[in-house]
Amino acid sequence: MRIFKRGQQVTYVQYVVAAIVYVVIIAAYGIPVTLMRNKLTVMFVLELRTCVYGRLFTELSFGIVWAGWAAVLVVAYMARNINTSFKEYREMLLIVLLASVAIAYQTVVHHVVREYTAHRWARITSTFSEYLASQTSLVILLWVPVYNCIFHRREFRRKFFDKMKADGMAAQYGMTLPS
Repeated sequence: MRIFKRGQQVTYVQYVVAAIVYVVIIAAYGIPVTLMRNKLTVMFVLELRTCVYGRLFTELSFGIVWAGWAAVLVVAYMARNINTSFKEYREMLLIVLLASVAIAYQTVVHHVVREYTAHRWARITSTFSEYLASQTSLVILLWVPVYNCIFHRREFRRKFFDKMKADGMAAQYGMTLPS
């Protein structure tokens, strides 16, 4: 199975179908949850000044998260042989690994600690794991270009423009690049 078909453009219908599938998934989850009793979904407990999640709500939520993440993993696996100019696959793999760890930690914490919101350590550690994964992802994506722009500016610029020329990207974007 291929992600991209060389020389063929993505059609408008493909974008619309993807948007419709996304809306249907959200509606299939959101409408029943809205119509259910609060005790089954999310209920605000005034004495604790926090929300309590129902078991069904938690299971459905994490089911959707893991189903979406499975789709990301499939696309990441399919993209492994795509040869791009800048070879971003290792960065994508690291970010996928970080996000997988954060999602797995969230799932474990929510299932082991039923009164998740009542335990400060659970809230802090799960929030920190998400924060750490997102900030580390940003550093992973930007590390190589920022480092090269700061310390090897001319050489990096030359390599960048050479790669754009070799890939035909300069002509595609109507750019004239220095030799």
